[in-house]
Amino acid sequence: MTQHLKNIKIKGFKSIAELDLAMEDINILIGANGAGKTNFISVFTFLHQLYNGKLTQYIKTQGGAERFFHFSTKQTEMIVLDLEVSANGYHVEFLQNVNDDSLVFNTEYCTFEESYRSFQLYPQRGESGFLSEYADSGYVKEYTEKFLKECRVYHFHDTSDQAQFKKTKELTRYAYLEKDAANIAPFLYHLKTSPADSYKQAYKKIVSVIQSIAPFFHDFYLEPYGEEGNQSILLRWTHTESDIPFSANTLSDGTARFICLATLFLQPPNLRPSTIIIDEPELGLHPAALNTLADIIHAISQETQVICSTQSIAFANLFAASKFIVVDAEVGVSSFRRLEKEQIEDWLEEYGVGDIWSKNIIGGRPAW
Repeated sequence: MTQHLKNIKIKGFKSIAELDLAMEDINILIGANGAGKTNFISVFTFLHQLYNGKLTQYIKTQGGAERFFHFSTKQTEMIVLDLEVSANGYHVEFLQNVNDDSLVFNTEYCTFEESYRSFQLYPQRGESGFLSEYADSGYVKEYTEKFLKECRVYHFHDTSDQAQFKKTKELTRYAYLEKDAANIAPFLYHLKTSPADSYKQAYKKIVSVIQSIAPFFHDFYLEPYGEEGNQSILLRWTHTESDIPFSANTLSDGTARFICLATLFLQPPNLRPSTIIIDEPELGLHPAALNTLADIIHAISQETQVICSTQSIAFANLFAASKFIVVDAEVGVSSFRRLEKEQIEDWLEEYGVGDIWSKNIIGGRPAW
């Protein structure tokens, strides 16, 4: 069963005082720096840490619980997150532990649309009840769990020589594509050598799409080395004019990012998260690559939900008005609203949404 986020409610989280937002197949947050796009995206990082039992440590590394409350605990007593995921729901409330500036679960439960009950989870020692074997309904818990398990925020901003995806990784590190594509080499090798035809076809599609925006790219060169059972692999590639493999460090930043994006979006559907959350995917991409990326997002959106933020006029121009969430901030409070085509119908006859946004007609005031 596909687990798509249908609705999200947020209260008291960072710059978000209160939010009740319906989600679609494609959801593009657009707005100026500091409006609250990143804070909205960070909710999903927060949920990922919660599900994995790392919330306590995550809160510490982020500077303590106080930073997560809207205008601090002097103004906001409680953080509330409420998700409607297909036929299921997840609700959690947090208070501050003033003794060590940590978060305390006030309540945590799952719901099912055919029942009026709240199926309680039982948090322990500051971590989610998803980690406990106790729950009012293991069945309801299981369906909500799948969404949270895949709730990874992807970003491929780092393309420096020290980027993790350019380093040697263990061959067995291929279960899923990691949030910064650090394991892209073993992941691609797994697709290429899998006995499953769907995996091989996905690999070929990834290569083909990369070739469409980088004609010099022939294929990946994926050769494991080391002793059996303890092998490693490095991401390398071959040029159309040479059989000698090149290091990933020889790729331009834009090409390297596009390789990560193509792998993320075109991996086999059974490996792909049902909801992909990505921060500013357009960074460093050539206009031709932006067009291809938009085509890919449209193509997979029937089965995979996409949530992303952007500040690119060119990228925004490639999507319909109904796909946008306009983000504004006033006196430090973020607001989110879906863009309605009727509001800008006359403008759409000559301009794309990105152009209209740049003219400051729809809000989400541009930074320039």
